[in-house]
Amino acid sequence: MSEYNPFAAPTTAGYAAENFQGRTYGGIGRLAYFGYSLLINIVSAALQFALAAGDMAALVLVVSLVGMGFGLWIAVQRLINVGLSGWWVLGLIVPILNIWVGFQCLAAPEGYAQHKTLDTAGKVIIGVFLGAIVLFIAIAVLAGSR
Repeated sequence: MSEYNPFAAPTTAGYAAENFQGRTYGGIGRLAYFGYSLLINIVSAALQFALAAGDMAALVLVVSLVGMGFGLWIAVQRLINVGLSGWWVLGLIVPILNIWVGFQCLAAPEGYAQHKTLDTAGKVIIGVFLGAIVLFIAIAVLAGSR
């Protein structure tokens, strides 16, 4: 009888990453996610500003909804790339859960749902993300103490 057990947990994180390297997940990578999200927000904000200046309030709402729809579509594509179901995009509207979903979209490498190992770029992104949260909290505390 073989000693190989397909249900046993891997002995190291590297072993798990090696087993999933050849698989492609589809969707978009984290750099494309960041770039497209930034582009969608810049274009949407510029259009909203231009329309608000021209007293076209109804179109501002339409542009907002279209921008949000594109943003959700980009997030679904990124979640598919991570190895999760696209339905996890609904977690973006749930407080606290949206931080976890945002982490998956922004920092997790392709197939993270299966191998659970962050690469160096993911660790740097998480560090910057946590640093921004700490900075925001510190500024809020300092502003509240005045």
